[in-house]
Amino acid sequence: MMELFFKPKSVAVIGASGTPGKLGYVIVNNIAGSDFSGDVYPVNPKSDEILGYKVYRSVTDIPGEVDLVVTALPTPKLTVATMEECARKGVKAVIIESAGFAEMGGEGKVFQQQIVDIAKKNDIRVMGPNCSGIVSRDIVTSIYPMTKKVPRGNVVLIGQSGLLAAGMASDIVENESLNISKVCSFGNKCDVNENDLLEYFGNEDDVDVISMYLETVTDGRNLTRIAKKVAAEKPVIFLSGGRTEAGARAAMSHTGSIASNSKIVEAAARQTGMIMADDFTELKDFAKVFSTQPLPKGNRVAVITLAGSVGVNVSDLCASHGLELPGLSAETTEKLKDMFDTPVSNPVDLYFSVTKIGFTKTLETTFPDALSDPNIDAAVLILAGFEYTQEAVQKKIVQKIVQEVDKPVVVCMIVGYNKYKNVIMDEMGKDLPVFPSLISGVKALSKLCEYGIRQQKTEA
Repeated sequence: MMELFFKPKSVAVIGASGTPGKLGYVIVNNIAGSDFSGDVYPVNPKSDEILGYKVYRSVTDIPGEVDLVVTALPTPKLTVATMEECARKGVKAVIIESAGFAEMGGEGKVFQQQIVDIAKKNDIRVMGPNCSGIVSRDIVTSIYPMTKKVPRGNVVLIGQSGLLAAGMASDIVENESLNISKVCSFGNKCDVNENDLLEYFGNEDDVDVISMYLETVTDGRNLTRIAKKVAAEKPVIFLSGGRTEAGARAAMSHTGSIASNSKIVEAAARQTGMIMADDFTELKDFAKVFSTQPLPKGNRVAVITLAGSVGVNVSDLCASHGLELPGLSAETTEKLKDMFDTPVSNPVDLYFSVTKIGFTKTLETTFPDALSDPNIDAAVLILAGFEYTQEAVQKKIVQKIVQEVDKPVVVCMIVGYNKYKNVIMDEMGKDLPVFPSLISGVKALSKLCEYGIRQQKTEA
């Protein structure tokens, strides 16, 4: 049944509008702008044509079968009436993007239960209410305008947040900051929940990484079972909302969810092998590392820098996140000795070599040897946003080295001028995980190493 949400052959938009800016217009326009090749049926009793599509007065007036219905109606009462029409039409999948249900309490909870009752009686799967829909190359039902085509990537974002399939998805697509495949917001999850979607995407061959945000766990036993199976095959990054008393209160008013016990949730996450994130940025950052970098065999890291103080700081951060900084092998040290004024160590301080032969040449001659060293599993490369780094960035020197050596690398930015920093973040960031701080890069790499070590033990 999940296929109907992501790969329908026909979709009806109830509450469609021909007025730019209205939710019903945005949804139809998003579908039109995607690669959806099926039948599109706008429904509005007061219109005849919207964006070139024939408009129907009711879903029951549509002549063909309707696989998926998307609604963004102004009142819960209208939404319930629409569910009854969908049942009569034989629709089997509905996305309700309207708010005003269980998250509001009182009458809103009653309306949501009516939707659940209709759905169960008529074998209809419902996503939402109070969600922002789906963003993918094949179909976009989001209530937020999408300005570019969604890539056919390998990362899926799912969860109880309208931010995911609205502003966050738009930002990712516009800035090409993450190679996403699909983004799915399921809001109050009156029916379709995390277990349905985790299992579905766990079985999708083109999905390599899953990032998930939850404010409550629907069925902890089932989630544990599914997550353990999926996380053994592909990384599952998990952000749990409502971990504090303040967060739990916010979750109740946001999606009508009673937040789950944080200690139980986090213990279950560790047991299943899911990777815990602390905020929405980490949901994206960790996914970037996992989707672009090979899995390391261990946690031994080389730090490449032009400033000794940065090397000291990164060494501290690595130690606090379970990463080791071993010495380079005697062979590598001998090979690189002419590039430095003191014996080569880890962190590798490039300053002396850069003053002799320039940054690009130093990077080409030093970084591959340090990364290839048998004592090293991964690397943290520190870049500054100044003019001297730009030649290496434009020539994609780092990307070529990472591809040839086949070990994971994260890039961290610390200082520089915006016109140069932005090039590194935007251009290099399309291929590699580039972070605006040292701690964010080190933490993301530590999660990758942790998962890589676990996979090595599983395969042994």
